[in-house]
Amino acid sequence: MHPNTIDLTDASVVYAVSNTPLFLVRKLQSDPAVHALSRECSGEEIVEAIRAAVAHEPADSQEAVRPYAYLVALWYKSSPEYLTEAQAVRAPEYSWFSYIASALLQMFNPVQKQLVDVPGYFSPPSVSLSSPANNSFELLNGQIEN
Repeated sequence: MHPNTIDLTDASVVYAVSNTPLFLVRKLQSDPAVHALSRECSGEEIVEAIRAAVAHEPADSQEAVRPYAYLVALWYKSSPEYLTEAQAVRAPEYSWFSYIASALLQMFNPVQKQLVDVPGYFSPPSVSLSSPANNSFELLNGQIEN
């Protein structure tokens, strides 16, 4: 997958209504497309995509949100090196770029979250318990319920 092929339709809608950079960041952090981008593209590919995206003025909201989505995707990488490299990119047409890159670096935690795809659904077993007073209880997901 190449970073430019990711569908950022939902992200562009959020971008259109974002009134602060951190609101946009929070929404992009929960966007499945951004997670997929981080998971399926290397840090080098994303940094190169940032350079290409900021080289010209955006034509529409999808192009306008693309560099910000790329920055958030780099935030999910296990090392801050690519995010640091992206922060050095000049993006005069993107007014929130420097601020978002700096904020993401400050929020970067070396103990990053890792997305794990688990096929299927596993449900924990249920256990029924009886008390001496003949009250019936059921243990569901670690909680005792009447």
